[in-house]
Amino acid sequence: MAYALGSSLLLLLLGLVTRRLLVDNFGPQITTASQVVSQLFNFFSIAEFGVGSVISYRLYEQIAAKNEEKISKYMSMYKWAYRVVGLVIAGLALIGAAALRWIMPDVPAATAYTVYGLNVISTLCSYFLITRRLMYTCTQQGYRCTQIDFCCNVLTSLAKIAVSLWFPNYVLYFSVTIFFNVTANLLIARRFRKDFPYVHDVKVTVNDFKDLGIFHDLRYFLVHRLSNTIYGSSDTIVTSRLGGSTQTTFLGNYNTISTSATDLGNKVMDSFAAAIGSIVYDKSAAANDHDKQVFWGMDLFSYLFASFVATAYFCLFQPFMASWMGEKWLLPLGFVLVFCLNEYVGWNHRMLGSYRAVLGHFEQDQWFMVASAATNLILSFALFPAFGITGIVAATVVAHCIMWVGRGIVVCRQYMRGSGWRYLRVQAVHLVTLVVLMAGSYRVCALLPGGILGLLGRAVVVCILPNVLNLAFYIWTSDAAYLRTQAGRLWQKITHR
Repeated sequence: MAYALGSSLLLLLLGLVTRRLLVDNFGPQITTASQVVSQLFNFFSIAEFGVGSVISYRLYEQIAAKNEEKISKYMSMYKWAYRVVGLVIAGLALIGAAALRWIMPDVPAATAYTVYGLNVISTLCSYFLITRRLMYTCTQQGYRCTQIDFCCNVLTSLAKIAVSLWFPNYVLYFSVTIFFNVTANLLIARRFRKDFPYVHDVKVTVNDFKDLGIFHDLRYFLVHRLSNTIYGSSDTIVTSRLGGSTQTTFLGNYNTISTSATDLGNKVMDSFAAAIGSIVYDKSAAANDHDKQVFWGMDLFSYLFASFVATAYFCLFQPFMASWMGEKWLLPLGFVLVFCLNEYVGWNHRMLGSYRAVLGHFEQDQWFMVASAATNLILSFALFPAFGITGIVAATVVAHCIMWVGRGIVVCRQYMRGSGWRYLRVQAVHLVTLVVLMAGSYRVCALLPGGILGLLGRAVVVCILPNVLNLAFYIWTSDAAYLRTQAGRLWQKITHR
């Protein structure tokens, strides 16, 4: 987590600089092409069928058992599966090229297809080279990949800045990303041989996938994969189709900030994912008393993180956007409020999602995922004429909540048995507390002046006020028992040093 936080903060700042230069030096059309094509390839990633998630939750079990033979076999299966996925995505990319002119009607064809082609190369390189990262994630050594990624991402951002300022050629701009992505994956592959010498390539066949039951799991997980992709990618594509390049750039500016912050948050949350997998598979399927304490502690941690993020966006989004891009790029406050609610929903059930992911049995909430995807698309097209981008994001909030309900049902049935009603009560209390935090912090921030000094003052308020209030509300509750214990252990380690 320490590696991830340190690297992500710098990359966040560099990302803001490169986004500003992209908009200013290349214009809304190239910016829109970049955003839309990126989301299109998120759709194509459906071809992955969730094979990474299906194999990873099985890999946790073998890592816990220290079964090196099975670990090697699963990693070989993962590698060959991704090679097939890469070929399928190449085919989908050829088919998807036909839709570019419909999705981006006001972007020149040459620009759209050039950016699209560069993304094809970048995506395919990732699928053929990225598989070794799974072992680092499942063994809680993801920081080793972060070290390499950090260096390559910093070089990528610096190179993009140089291209934007002195060689404003968008082909060269996007090619930089391809070069450093390939470099990072090759460096990780070289290190992998040293860190996991016992993992070696073994022969695998289609029957191995059948015997393991992976095709059965993939059939159900495909629904999850498709729904998640529609949820995560449809906003930009719908906005491009209905609102054009300018509206898409408006949305993209806000998404750039949230994506950078999300990458930072993911580094924090992902550091717990492997531990959750170990907790679930080191013991019986049902949680014992200690495991339940861990679950409620992790759920409270998700809320504390989510409420802070939502409050920070609500108080800082507009003044930061005005200072970064200029007031002409501001969207209405109503959009910001709905955007904050979506971020809250996502982060608030993040730990629940981690438990759900390692439990498998994806058929149990597949229809919730279908309802989520359908709701997102239908409401987006229905609400855009009246509410614009705000309506699209509101549709995403509704879809996200449906997804949340399905995940909660699976976890409460399989692991936290008998805890469903308690979970609902806890979330109701959290929602009331969130309203108090956001309203109180926004009111205090409104008293501060504008400009850079006012923005810094608001940042101080957001860092202190919501977190202090949350501690006052929750620190002595039973849900915080596990967090108090871990904080005490951490403090002892620090003081002993």
